[in-house]
Amino acid sequence: MMRKIFAILLTLGVIAYPVSVWGNATQAGGVFLTIFPGAKATAMGAAFSAIADDATASYYNPGAMGFFNHTEFSMIHAPWLRKLADDMYYEFAGFVHPLAGGRGAIGGHIIYLTLGNIDAHDEGGVYIGSFRPFDFAVDVGAGFKAKENLGVGASVKFIYSFLAPGNIIRQVTHEPGQGGSAMSFAVDAGLLYKPVLPVFDTIRLAAVLTNIGPGLKYTENGEVDPLPRTLRLGVAYTRRFAGVHSVTVSADVNKVLVGITNDLQNKGMYYVVREAFKHVGIEYGLMDMIFVRAGYFVDKEGKREGLTFGGGIKFKSFKFDIADDSKIYQFEESSNRRYALTYIKNF
Repeated sequence: MMRKIFAILLTLGVIAYPVSVWGNATQAGGVFLTIFPGAKATAMGAAFSAIADDATASYYNPGAMGFFNHTEFSMIHAPWLRKLADDMYYEFAGFVHPLAGGRGAIGGHIIYLTLGNIDAHDEGGVYIGSFRPFDFAVDVGAGFKAKENLGVGASVKFIYSFLAPGNIIRQVTHEPGQGGSAMSFAVDAGLLYKPVLPVFDTIRLAAVLTNIGPGLKYTENGEVDPLPRTLRLGVAYTRRFAGVHSVTVSADVNKVLVGITNDLQNKGMYYVVREAFKHVGIEYGLMDMIFVRAGYFVDKEGKREGLTFGGGIKFKSFKFDIADDSKIYQFEESSNRRYALTYIKNF
């Protein structure tokens, strides 16, 4: 169905974003759920599931919320892939708030993506209307300490995706019904484990399953598009020096599970491993106030590969972070930045 949607957008006279951007995620609906939020995470190549120490925790790993002892609220804005559409943007707002007694925390996030304003034309080039496709999700969950060094968490999300008004869908596709939008829900679950090792006492291991739920059906007679169910595995290590400097390194593997059975049978394990997203990241911190970050992201099948970078400043209860991942795209993209403003309240 997603390929049909892209074909509809082509017919309407616009390409919102190329199919190759998303790799095998194009087999699924709700592709916007695979966009990595957070300026800190993005700057580190989105290798963040074993870190997840900010207000994006409910997205990257609900299990990480079990270790929060402070409140965070963050707003993230991204002028999204402006070389493709100059009014496309992505918004994310997230929060984490600890529970009484240090038992864990609740958290959640809201995602909004718009592809910008689109002028629709029929096959003969005649103007038939304008509209603004958008995707929206709201998520809420909680994380708890199952043990002193093990956090477990889960969240549930509502998903709404609007492609185009029903009258335009009917005119372009010649299908009956209202069409043009779809709703669903999904659950995420995650673990964050901090093994007690004599040498690597700040290592963290993560395992996360996301977007487990029924698919999206955009048109009355259309097929159901599965959500981008994803397995996320991560590791991170932090080392502090003289109480002034800190270095964190991290790595993630993200595998969209849609079609994995057929891929294993027809293409083999090598393809499945190759097709998974690979992420590595590093952060240097000075006095827990100034941060410099870099990362590398690889998506062989989606032809996305390259450097990510960014930084941040923390002053009292506020943080400002910025990241850029424009280097991962094959097409020319002068910048693809995320700006994050975060408020922190310690107890």
